[in-house]
Amino acid sequence: MITSSLQRSAKLFNIQIKSNQSSEFREQCISVSNIEMLKKVNFEELDFFEEITLAMLGNQYDLSKKIDKNDLKQYKNYYFKLKKYRQKEWKSLVNSYKTIWSDLKYFPIPDSISNKNAKVSFEDTWFCERTYGGERHHEGTDIMAGIQKRGYYPVLSMTDGIVEKMGWLNMGGYRIGIRSNHGAYFYYAHLESYAYHLKEGDKVKAGQLIGYMGDTGYGETEGTKGKFPIHLHLGIYFNPNKNSQLSVNPYWILKYIEKYKLKYSY
Repeated sequence: MITSSLQRSAKLFNIQIKSNQSSEFREQCISVSNIEMLKKVNFEELDFFEEITLAMLGNQYDLSKKIDKNDLKQYKNYYFKLKKYRQKEWKSLVNSYKTIWSDLKYFPIPDSISNKNAKVSFEDTWFCERTYGGERHHEGTDIMAGIQKRGYYPVLSMTDGIVEKMGWLNMGGYRIGIRSNHGAYFYYAHLESYAYHLKEGDKVKAGQLIGYMGDTGYGETEGTKGKFPIHLHLGIYFNPNKNSQLSVNPYWILKYIEKYKLKYSY
């Protein structure tokens, strides 16, 4: 029988088997400073992804504002109860964070060592309204080109993985989808072109060239261009169960790996 103390802790954390499908979880709202703090805490019983899960639960999935080690110590009091009495829910949530964050290595656009003006920018446009193809929400982050020149910016794989999809989509233009080793799906859209000889089924390494930024898409005719500014649309998806694939917000993920940029001459 669940004790009243456990009921209180379960109510506090509100952990459910479908917590990883909630809009709050999909936001993936965790600041760089909090990630760095969690990496330094190093509680013996918890790994990094269990620390993320505890902190997210304790802050209702919003870690945009800085927390400290003492906050996590308070949440840690519930750790063993969650593992014991909500084992399935806890494991599902931890594994979801692990799937999304484990394989990240590099920002998808490298810095230019040849042109200091070759900058990119991005904002949090998660679930903003879009109208092409009918009313819908934006399920990704657009990395905007400072220099509006098709095929100028190289696009790199953020992770190790396997090329799962390539080719034309009316909405995404020339796109490539890479399944990372822990199961997340990284979707790079509106490409001008692909890296030479790349094909479905190929293994790729993090930092490997996969294509060039463009403005393809928003047209039934393959090769449609010029419907919007040159940019890279990045989508990140995971499978909370065998029958579904859900998007998560790439913005906070990009903020974290923004400091992990390779340098290219372009």
